[in-house]
Amino acid sequence: MQVARTPRKRNHRFAGAAATILIGLTSLTAVATPASAAPPGSQDSPVCSNSSVRLESGTGLAPQNLCVPAAATDDSSTLLVWNKPDLYSDVVDYRVYQDGKPIGTAEENARLHSPAQEYVDAFRAKDKDGFHAKTVAHNFTVTGLTPRTTHTFSVTGIRVDGSETPASGTITVTTTPVRHTNVVTAPAYKAKGDGTTLDTDALQKAIDTCRTPGCTVVVPQGTYRTGALFLHSNMTLELQEGATLLGSDRPEDYPLEKGYYLYPVPDPLPTEAEYRNFLRPPSLLNVLPDDNGRSKEGREPGAVASNVRITGKGVVDGNGWKRTSAGTVIDEAGNELPQYVASSAAKALDEGILAANQYRKAKEDTDSLIGVVNKPAALEDSVLYGQYRSSLMTFMGVENLYLEGVTADNPAFHGVMILDSENTTVSGMRHTTYNTNNGDGVEFGGTSNGIVLNNFFDTGDDQVNFAAGQGKYGAQGRPSEDVWIFNNYMRMGHGGIAMGSNTAAWVQRVLAEDNVMYKVETGGLRMKSTSDMAGGGRNFLFRDTAMACMGSSAFIMTLSYNQSPSGYVAAGSATFKDVVVRNVSVDGNNSPSCGMAVSDTKPVIDIQAGPALGEGTATLSSFTFQDVVFRNVNPANIKGLTASAFNRVTFENVRNNANPWRLDQYSTGNTFTDVSPAPAG
Repeated sequence: MQVARTPRKRNHRFAGAAATILIGLTSLTAVATPASAAPPGSQDSPVCSNSSVRLESGTGLAPQNLCVPAAATDDSSTLLVWNKPDLYSDVVDYRVYQDGKPIGTAEENARLHSPAQEYVDAFRAKDKDGFHAKTVAHNFTVTGLTPRTTHTFSVTGIRVDGSETPASGTITVTTTPVRHTNVVTAPAYKAKGDGTTLDTDALQKAIDTCRTPGCTVVVPQGTYRTGALFLHSNMTLELQEGATLLGSDRPEDYPLEKGYYLYPVPDPLPTEAEYRNFLRPPSLLNVLPDDNGRSKEGREPGAVASNVRITGKGVVDGNGWKRTSAGTVIDEAGNELPQYVASSAAKALDEGILAANQYRKAKEDTDSLIGVVNKPAALEDSVLYGQYRSSLMTFMGVENLYLEGVTADNPAFHGVMILDSENTTVSGMRHTTYNTNNGDGVEFGGTSNGIVLNNFFDTGDDQVNFAAGQGKYGAQGRPSEDVWIFNNYMRMGHGGIAMGSNTAAWVQRVLAEDNVMYKVETGGLRMKSTSDMAGGGRNFLFRDTAMACMGSSAFIMTLSYNQSPSGYVAAGSATFKDVVVRNVSVDGNNSPSCGMAVSDTKPVIDIQAGPALGEGTATLSSFTFQDVVFRNVNPANIKGLTASAFNRVTFENVRNNANPWRLDQYSTGNTFTDVSPAPAG
């Protein structure tokens, strides 16, 4: 262990290397490119690509990679997103220019269009002493456009002193024509929307007949009780404000034969007796292959559908669980949030609605559970509970998926599942699944080029989760990669940004920035796998994030996850490496003032390389913690971490005045520079 201390001359907590950058910017302010002058040349309607996941910075002063997420433009609006300048420490906002004229700033725009922003503003207002890392919006929803028109856009950064950075490259965006609409209550479809009538057939008919390119199925105000629905290419499902798709509570309305395999079935079929694969029931909203996703080829991005959109201010309610006795809670922004029972397999039959009915049916009639690959003589209750509940939305094999504005509420299982897809965006949604069992917000599995922005998360499990297959055969699958997560507010739930425990084909190249996390229960950055899962996680940049009132640890990286799934063939150990945490603030781990239980057992940084250190298990390596500040936290617990760096890491106070650094004998080759307090020894 190497410990280096340099004199602390900075007053700004997160200046770090950026302190020298600010000195250089002082002389540049007067000669910056005028705000309205974009560089020569333009790029026509650029769709965001994996180049937006920028894990390394250069020296550019202008916003980078201005682009439009796939399928984000319609006949009257578009969504602009961009990377921050390489040197951005004094940038406090961004100004957007349309056809050379300013149309607003990103922060102002977020207050109009992002459900996360009012929570971010409330969080900032409570940060009286300026402890927390500052997040900045870097996206802009453009409205009021007309069909079939072309506009140019550029963006500049606004500095602390009011001056502007050089402008980004200019792009052009062309709005779509006005599209044909199918209104589900029209005489051709006859959906009732009365909350009682089962409207599945009417809704599905409106979807199936919506075949002109870009056709929109409109769901007006009302409550539409429905079973599983199936979307297709080149369509929009628009849930207008006041509209609710309410999931039926009957298992037969989610027919198993129309379901899906979470992972493809290898061909030839594995010979190992422990291999299992289950056909799950469909979700409430679906895009699924004809072969249920059994073959790898049938779920390639674009093989099932392309250009699928779900928009509007309506609600998708899975009807999964009963509410608590109180039913709601008033949150930190003064809004009312639903509260569902914190159930489990042992209590689900009493506390669930659709969850109870699907689990009960599976228990009572295991012979009806078709599609089990290598089915054993008996299926354990834990397997039935874990495989036969419907999620809220599942999209498989989709190219260009755009979800915007809707509320995802009360799933029987997971929330939004995006599997083996490409060019996907989840923008401005409300995920109100707390405290539904397994109620993740968004899960990526084998998916590339994903964007998650402007969401409000209040979830019963991880907020944004990544999976990439299990063990020997999962390693042959598609990695989850190139995902950009920014400008979200993450509340409660388990992990904020989470990956695993299914990691076999790797989760890699993830950029998470400018997010606020409040009362997240099990790690703002949570990486979990096992010593026989294979693959792991690599190339993560987690930066410019504020965390408060964490329920347990702020950072978890473990190969000793004790809730690993069954049914896979073991392989080598997973590992995590090349993980950078930069400019992050953490306040109130286990703080009674935040309403969390007081405990000395949850380390603020919890790194565990595995259960068999010294016996061949891989260590974890190449982590960097830079410009990170903690207060009101427990000490770290670091086991098996090697060749990693801690630079300008400060613990302002630790419970019981303990030294925050606890490292075992297998944690070697690590460096500590300008950390306070320094590790012992």
